[in-house]
Amino acid sequence: MTPGRDALENLWRERTFAAQQRHKIARAVCAKALEEQHDVPLPDGSLAYRLALRDETNALAEYRRVLGIFMDLALKGKTPPEE
Repeated sequence: MTPGRDALENLWRERTFAAQQRHKIARAVCAKALEEQHDVPLPDGSLAYRLALRDETNALAEYRRVLGIFMDLALKGKTPPEE
């Protein structure tokens, strides 16, 4: 592997880890909102859960996107798109 490729893999490894952490946090917030939605009168309790679920879904989509780019790079040698 070339030094440039190593640096690129390290960059995308870090991005993958960061996206994974954001998803873990969003998942925990969503679980807490679901747990607490019954304690808050409608529509606020339901809204908080729906917003947390949306954030978790977005975080998961981003994690999957970044992970796919990293896997393509690491396993297939495919250069990631410019960002």
